[in-house]
Amino acid sequence: MKRIFYTVLAILVLLIGIAFAILNRQSVELNYYFGLKWSGPLSMALLAAFAFGVVAGYIASLRTVVRMQRQLVQARKEIRQIEQEVINLRALPIKDVI
Repeated sequence: MKRIFYTVLAILVLLIGIAFAILNRQSVELNYYFGLKWSGPLSMALLAAFAFGVVAGYIASLRTVVRMQRQLVQARKEIRQIEQEVINLRALPIKDVI
């Protein structure tokens, strides 16, 4: 059910994007540094800006993801050590305390 919902949502977003591209076919000119220029459809310029934002966001979050994965590996290692310690303690014979 969840997969169907996401598929329908993706198709809807795609159709809205295609309609946007068709309705905004006018050409725009973008000027970059050092005299570089690009001329093309408005929808392509917005798509490129969106893609650049996605990539920049991914790169910005990469440090946090790597740090969290390192913490996860360390936590799993500690869990294995603690589980081994519990197994060793259970294997010890019980001595009379009196």
